[in-house]
Amino acid sequence: MYTLYNYKKMKFINCKDNKLFIDNSSLPDPTENQIQIEIFSTSVNRADVLQRKGHYPPPKGESEIIGLECAGIVSKIGPNSSKFKVGDKVCAILGGGGYAELVNVDERQVMPIPSNISMLEAGSLPETILTVYENIFNISEFKNNEVVLIHGGSSGIGTTAISLLKNFTDQIYVTAGSKEKCDQCLQLGAKAAINYKDEDFEQYFIDQKIKVDVILDMVGGSYLKKNLKILNHKGRLTYIAALESIKAEANLLYIMTKQLKVSGSTLRSRSPEEKGKIVNQVVEHIWPLIEQGKYKPTIFQSFNMEDVNLAHELMESSSHIGKILLDIKGGQK
Repeated sequence: MYTLYNYKKMKFINCKDNKLFIDNSSLPDPTENQIQIEIFSTSVNRADVLQRKGHYPPPKGESEIIGLECAGIVSKIGPNSSKFKVGDKVCAILGGGGYAELVNVDERQVMPIPSNISMLEAGSLPETILTVYENIFNISEFKNNEVVLIHGGSSGIGTTAISLLKNFTDQIYVTAGSKEKCDQCLQLGAKAAINYKDEDFEQYFIDQKIKVDVILDMVGGSYLKKNLKILNHKGRLTYIAALESIKAEANLLYIMTKQLKVSGSTLRSRSPEEKGKIVNQVVEHIWPLIEQGKYKPTIFQSFNMEDVNLAHELMESSSHIGKILLDIKGGQK
């Protein structure tokens, strides 16, 4: 059994002049409805890179420390918190604070770790699974056996979407930027993977006479007008990022005549109550799939805290497939 460490100071990853380094700080006890988690692992997300560069500050009231998710062991319980007990293995969606040894978080944002997922792997679950569930199942109202297109199929979000959706449809299409990435997407369960560097995805769907029901896009820019053209009648397009450009031009007649639904969302700025609703849905509908071995996270590489700058370099290179992790405990179980 793991013995909780009695921290006088916690290590965390600080940032100065666009560089990350290990620092020390104290952490107050958890307050109303909060629990404290001793962190074992967290993920490197693209939003972390933006925050490091000063482009994505945390919402008001959230930790200034980078990190949008974590996995670990409950170390303290705040007033009126009853969902978990000290010693429970959990993972959580955060507004900030994941790049540290300890974090306080509202218990509504916390989930038990499935029994067949390691502590390290669990650090990859919250952000991507909640994002996919909210945008595809809730906002886009995905129905079984619909045709889905995922842009950025080899990303953490993309690999999560493929691995989850294959339990509900065999009509999963993705775009990715290399043959290796496309091959990996096919192995995960995609029906087809389009290398956007060699082939125009709009023309692919026109040639194959395929109408898409749901599109999850993190590219933006020039993809908008193409997405609208290939969507089915009453199709749904959801944006979660705009890596190419936040500006786009499109023919609005497609939206009107095909009765399309175009939306966008983020998780980070939502209230604990809003995040808690998605957490409850994921635990009810997705956690059983994980327990049954029907979903496994795609982990590309893990780094110790000391190598966090290398982890960010890897993220910025876009050469990875799946999730990049920080092993806060350095391999300790």
